[in-house]
Amino acid sequence: MQGQNDRQLRANIWKFYLFQVFSCLAFFTPIIVLFWQDNGLSLTQIMILQSLYALSVVILEIPTGYFADIFGRRKSLIFAGSFLALGMFTYALGRNFYQFLVAELLWGVGESLISGADSALVYDTLKDLKQEKQYKRVWGNAVFYSLIAMGFASIAGGFIGKVNFRWTFYAMVPFLLLLVPLSISMKEPRRHRLIFKKGYLWELFRIIETTLVKNEKIRWLVIYSGVLLGFNSAVLWLYQPYFKLSGLDVMYFGFVFASFQLIAALSSKYAHRLEERLGQKHALIMLVLLSAASYFLMRNFVYLFSFSFAFLQQFVRGFSKPVINDYINKLTTSDVRATVLSINNLMAKLIYAAIIPFIGWVADVYSLLQALTVLGITTIVAGASILLILHRERVI
Repeated sequence: MQGQNDRQLRANIWKFYLFQVFSCLAFFTPIIVLFWQDNGLSLTQIMILQSLYALSVVILEIPTGYFADIFGRRKSLIFAGSFLALGMFTYALGRNFYQFLVAELLWGVGESLISGADSALVYDTLKDLKQEKQYKRVWGNAVFYSLIAMGFASIAGGFIGKVNFRWTFYAMVPFLLLLVPLSISMKEPRRHRLIFKKGYLWELFRIIETTLVKNEKIRWLVIYSGVLLGFNSAVLWLYQPYFKLSGLDVMYFGFVFASFQLIAALSSKYAHRLEERLGQKHALIMLVLLSAASYFLMRNFVYLFSFSFAFLQQFVRGFSKPVINDYINKLTTSDVRATVLSINNLMAKLIYAAIIPFIGWVADVYSLLQALTVLGITTIVAGASILLILHRERVI
């Protein structure tokens, strides 16, 4: 009986890898903005759509975590697969802003149900097998397989989108539907790691007060990270109309997005080596300068290969997270470290949600190139101001 139980638990790992791969086959990634525009949405509406999606994920983070703790990680993943498939099918059928909003909210519920439940299921599975030391290796493998899947889906999506934008959504539905039987077949491990402990919400408020209100070093590092990553995420929705403006054929959009994933992955992998050479001060200054420079270069040099300027943004995306998280780790104690890092991610989402409707409005009322100019100027002004405060606080 114990042997059968162990076999079922071991099967959780390869099933989890499949879950990650199927959920990352986003064929629509290289063409989704063009799809929205083809269905009558302005860039302002597109940005509002993404802002509301980001806010829904933030709001649902805690209740879905409680759901997974109370009813089990397996059930959370079953419902996640159902909501993701329903959201994608709604997108495939959608024709206007409100239908797409329903699809985004369904997708947000699905993503929130996965968040935390997937890592807890893997950890608890390995704990039952007395192999919890393998957690980093297993999670690293899952990230690797996810990036490969995303790269493949981006390339395939470019070719599918060349024929019909809407088919990229239909192509993903079968893979998302497979998440449901895949999750049902998983073995629920004993609960060793809580996603949200009892009284977590009040504990969260306490940590926000002690680490962000009273500790100025952490507060400004978190705000700096939020500005950098929030702006970096905002420009994503300008890529596709920009590629179109530069004369790049839709068929090649997927290859460009796949290259973005590669640049981000490599910069993340070797971030520690470069940071050791630069030092904390120069690393933080470099991130602002590279981000702003990339926006200005894209604005002033529009030609077939000008997408290469966005490689700087992908470098910043991959480099910044491990480096800034490490700086935050050094300023926090182990009992609140995970929560402070969660707050750091939350800050980036909130800043992103706040700025993207404005960026979309600038692109609509003025031009796409003006929106890039605004991103560049805002990055320089906000980044330099925060860097001066970090210098005053002796962080750099």
